[in-house]
Amino acid sequence: MAKISLKDDQYNALTKAYFAKRSQRKLLNKTESIQIAERLNEKVSLPFLSEQKEHAVLVKIIIKIDNYLYEHLPNEIYELIHNIDEGFDDSEAAQLAARLSKQAHDDISLPFLTSHVEYYSITFVLTLIINAMREGSDLEHAINVTQHPRMMCDDFPFPGLL
Repeated sequence: MAKISLKDDQYNALTKAYFAKRSQRKLLNKTESIQIAERLNEKVSLPFLSEQKEHAVLVKIIIKIDNYLYEHLPNEIYELIHNIDEGFDDSEAAQLAARLSKQAHDDISLPFLTSHVEYYSITFVLTLIINAMREGSDLEHAINVTQHPRMMCDDFPFPGLL
């Protein structure tokens, strides 16, 4: 069995990140959040809001999901979205998608959306981020290649990981 060896400063950095204040519990930067929100906006519309307010709400959805992932995944795993050299293989990504999707749909509430749009939004963003965690991919690549599910209904299949 391998011995785990951490210097004090490494351990302190690890615990500081783990117990970060709620406002700091995110990994996506402004540009990344906006890019993902723009992809989500390709299929999700909030006709009861002005375009500017709709964009703000979509970015807040991304921030909410980012915060959720920060709280539920170790940073070493979530940070794979920025690392093209490490990541999940197809099988591991599919397993994570299945487990995380079910849990996220139970935990994340977007009551201002219909249940269909809420389900679609969470699923699409999770799919995109899990695509970014795959070996040979990163967030920029995943933003460009992740496809939207074919339809928005309660039982649409989880989109294929590209």
